[in-house]
Amino acid sequence: MKTVRSLAALLALVLSTPALAGPLPDGGVTAAEVAAVMQAKGLKAEVTKDKDGDPMITTGVDGTTFRVLFYGCKSTSRCAAIQFATGIDLPEGLTLETINEWNRKNRFGRAYLDEEMDPYLQMDMDLEHGATSEAVGNNLDTWAVVLPAFKAYIRK
Repeated sequence: MKTVRSLAALLALVLSTPALAGPLPDGGVTAAEVAAVMQAKGLKAEVTKDKDGDPMITTGVDGTTFRVLFYGCKSTSRCAAIQFATGIDLPEGLTLETINEWNRKNRFGRAYLDEEMDPYLQMDMDLEHGATSEAVGNNLDTWAVVLPAFKAYIRK
């Protein structure tokens, strides 16, 4: 637990660069707004589209690629929610008990196993009724702590 706290403190310092501060309007966020927050924190943000035509951002933290997926997108290009998501391919996969233990002990970052028993980690953020760029940045900071903690957990 001490290692996780130390890692959290270190990442908080590294990722605490002020983002483009300000309120975001009702109706959600755009990919450009989320990408701007990520870039202000020193992350790359490759904006593309997913198979359904919704925005998607690809980036990485701690040597792991992850995506920001957008949900509830309107014709205005505002999307009601975002999800930080990554999957990790493990040669032997994991057990259901291991994933259940993670979910039981950790408040942020829900995990599941795919059909090959590889772990996936996700964290959602509801933005439908407005938010701030600081809130998006804070959730990104949380994800930047959860992801390496999850990687350490599944490789123990």
